[in-house]
Amino acid sequence: MHTLNILTHIAAGCAALGLGLFPLLTAKGSRWHRFTGWLFVIAGSFVLGCAVIGVTFYPQPAPLIMATLSASYQFIGGLRALKRLNTIDTLMALAMLGACVWLALNMHNANRSWPPVIGYSILGFLSTIALYDLSRSLWRATWTRIRHIDHGLKMTGAYFAMASAGLGNLWPAGQPWSQLAPSLIGLVVMVLLLAVHLSEKRETKVVP
Repeated sequence: MHTLNILTHIAAGCAALGLGLFPLLTAKGSRWHRFTGWLFVIAGSFVLGCAVIGVTFYPQPAPLIMATLSASYQFIGGLRALKRLNTIDTLMALAMLGACVWLALNMHNANRSWPPVIGYSILGFLSTIALYDLSRSLWRATWTRIRHIDHGLKMTGAYFAMASAGLGNLWPAGQPWSQLAPSLIGLVVMVLLLAVHLSEKRETKVVP
């Protein structure tokens, strides 16, 4: 059963990483973006479902659990950003902060493949996102206008979190950079996408 879960996880992961490039590179809101985006969601759901099964029923180091939580939280949060805020979003953020605290206290079970430095870096990033999510109710009207940015950045983060976990597991000889590099590239891509979006928005405003 564990072997089947791993094989399904790897196959779905390869599909998700391939499919995820299309919504990243296509025009946002276009028919092709939405179609390939939903294909990515389907593949990503299998990836994260298998990952959750793996960390739930088979002992795993805390940093790997953090990587799974990071991808899952951003993935679900990116989809929920398409909807209006409600109590579920607040409960999710609080649960994630609680999980971060618990995993921080259990980081001693890290190993050479998933050292504490990886776990703490993911923990800091994920805690920041959860705190940001908690703050959204304080500026709900503004967030509603920019929630498409929230959606895009979180789905991008989920994509590169999957890449980080996958490459880190499949290329242990390259650790820690096989885990860190996809995350760093993801941060750069997120900043670039945000910069391009803001630039296009400014240009649209100045067009007579």
